[in-house]
Formats: sequence, C-alpha cells, structure tokens
Amino acid sequence: MLLKQDGHCAVCPSIPKKRRLAVDHNHKTGKIRGLLCYRCNYSIGYLRDSSILARRIADYLDAATKAE
Repeated sequence: MLLKQDGHCAVCPSIPKKRRLAVDHNHKTGKIRGLLCYRCNYSIGYLRDSSILARRIADYLDAATKAE
C-alpha cells in the first residue's frame, strides 16, 4: 500500500518526515482504507468518519472564502 501511494498520504500530497503514515480503517468493518498522514487521520477521526459532515465543512469554507 505504501508503494502504491508512493509514500504519500492518501488524502493530501504530503510525505511525512517525522511520523509514519497511519493505517486508516473503517471502524465498523475493520477494512483498511489507506495510509494517512497524522493530520488527515485525526481530521477524519474528528469528523467521525462522516462524509456528510466533511461536505458541510467544505461548503462552509467555500462560502466563507467567497465572502472575504
């Protein structure tokens, strides 16, 4: 998986320097989804694995940026 991702986080383009990529998995099924950097892994955790919440945050940021 690390070779397939070329050492990059599956979400952002970063290649970690200090910490290893975390193994991201579905907490209900246990299925591994990919390797993530520390920030992306924690972000998904804070979003409680909710793509709906992630979209709402993205929409909020898009609207806030347009208003600036």
